[in-house]
Amino acid sequence: MNSQLLIQNIVRFVLLFLLQVLVFNNVYIGGYINPFLFVLFIAMLPTGMSAITMMLISFAGGLAIDLTTNMIGFHAFTCTAVAFLRGVWFDRIIMHDSNEEVNTPSLYSVPYQQFGVYMLLMLLVYNAIYYTLLVFDLHDIGHILLSTVLSTIVTWLLAILYQTLLVKRTEKQK
Repeated sequence: MNSQLLIQNIVRFVLLFLLQVLVFNNVYIGGYINPFLFVLFIAMLPTGMSAITMMLISFAGGLAIDLTTNMIGFHAFTCTAVAFLRGVWFDRIIMHDSNEEVNTPSLYSVPYQQFGVYMLLMLLVYNAIYYTLLVFDLHDIGHILLSTVLSTIVTWLLAILYQTLLVKRTEKQK
């Protein structure tokens, strides 16, 4: 990984971490919606990174979020699980019919629809795992499902907004 890509990822981590801790961890709309924009950091990690490295970085990022919320293990586990699945999703959703190399998945480096599905799947799984761990009672499955779906939709919209406003358009969309 070159130094410019490393710096971009560090800046992205810091920005998304601060947004998550200072803003989105304090947003809990209607008892069901809590955006987890930090997941975008995992989605945008460089593609050339090994799976183990990606999982370790994701674990560390999730643990950092956990330390600010006094919920040790919730985000660390969830981030690691999503990082584990990310490689498969990236290959199947984004790279399945492309011969082009993608360094960092973003709204501008891959087709819009594929990036949208990729993010939606990551957020859906993240929220499903997180809310299942948080509630940890299948008698309250309605709350888990509603929180998962609503938080996924809101976070997906925020992720697209973040991409639109803050991600550099390095590659033209075809």
